[in-house]
Amino acid sequence: MFHYDIRSISIFILLSSNLTSYLTLVNSYVVPTPTFEALNPKGILISISDEPGLQFFAFQGNINRAIKLNEVGRISGEVYMKNNGRWIIEDRNMDLTNGDVIHYWTYVQVNGIMYNKGEQTWTISVTNELVLNETFDIFNNSLWKHEVKIPLNPDYEFCIYHNRQHTFVASVKNGMLRIKPAILENHYGVNATMYGTLILSECISAIRAECQRKATSFSILPPVISARLSTKNSFNFRYGKIEIRAKFPEGDWLYPEMWLKPKYDYYGPDYSSGRIVLGLARGNDDLVNAFDGSIYDSRRLDFGVRIGADVNVINYMVSRTGKNGPRWTQDFHVYTTIWNSKGFQFLVDGEEVGKLKPPTNGWMYGNNFTKMAPFDQEFHIVIGVGVGGIRVFPDKTTGWGHAKPWKNIEAKAMLNFWHAKDKWLPSWSEETAFEIDYIRVWSL
Repeated sequence: MFHYDIRSISIFILLSSNLTSYLTLVNSYVVPTPTFEALNPKGILISISDEPGLQFFAFQGNINRAIKLNEVGRISGEVYMKNNGRWIIEDRNMDLTNGDVIHYWTYVQVNGIMYNKGEQTWTISVTNELVLNETFDIFNNSLWKHEVKIPLNPDYEFCIYHNRQHTFVASVKNGMLRIKPAILENHYGVNATMYGTLILSECISAIRAECQRKATSFSILPPVISARLSTKNSFNFRYGKIEIRAKFPEGDWLYPEMWLKPKYDYYGPDYSSGRIVLGLARGNDDLVNAFDGSIYDSRRLDFGVRIGADVNVINYMVSRTGKNGPRWTQDFHVYTTIWNSKGFQFLVDGEEVGKLKPPTNGWMYGNNFTKMAPFDQEFHIVIGVGVGGIRVFPDKTTGWGHAKPWKNIEAKAMLNFWHAKDKWLPSWSEETAFEIDYIRVWSL
């Protein structure tokens, strides 16, 4: 058995300090060097082999900070019984990164005599393992599940995320996942948006309004059918390198959904538990701020994180924008995010776009959280195409002389978007598709 009661370790140290003569005079026994194993997604396992007469093993260690003999460390454990021939101390709450140095000392008791070995170090060196290699040779139903729903909070996208039977929206062909949004009325009849009733089979939400709707007044049906895929039930990870080769969708008011979302709402619902944007470029060919000329169209590439509740969502973003630079919707690019316990690094085609590290007080500004919270939990991959909504397209923007047709906080946002279809629908074409060649994830 073993436990991590600091008080018991402190008592043990106090008692053992009276055994100095044993520790200094007995030289016939050599304290074994522990074996270390960094655990996934976090934690560490420390062990020694069983030997004749071994009765007790204790470990004290610090990460990247020296430790004195008899000092209680951040990693603290003691064990009184072997397990399958080893004396094991395990801590699954410890955040570790490649290159971290553990400074430690150990005690053992052999045939009633205490021995120590102090001021040792071990450097963490984890071989990066490829833990996901999705090449879309087939549609892997065991990995990907459709998020079937009418999206409401927090983004209120102007689309329906439909089920797997809508293969004209999402399909795998020639080693590529292709998500191509479609106009609802082209498949469900003229005026279905304004007067129809929608009941979603396979809906994943427990909220009735996200599973069915009858169009009334300005509360119309979402005018676009799209798809969103998730690995929530099959693949989650904490810290790693994720690489996606993809071509973003062209077309006004479209954007790629390429995210990491938390497996559990540990810090609260929606953005309270964080979201990691793995790359985003809006599908508009022309979209600028009407007052200062800031670019928001397909010349701008964003990476970053979102945190917060309701109207207090904060975007921490890094961007690459060029007035005469590439349109991120025109070609395939490799989008890379490196996420570890110290922050994020974002790259495109192997070139760094930027880094994000938590503020001095942490992302969540709380004494009860780690600095990386909420990004210290397991996350899963989300892939889809978003349409409009209240968060991605800023107000007070214009494109080709036309003002954005809705305001982000208004009851008639989706209706106004639909009424402006004669202005934005001509920009949609065969290139209006999100194409993903592969997704790879390595552990760190």
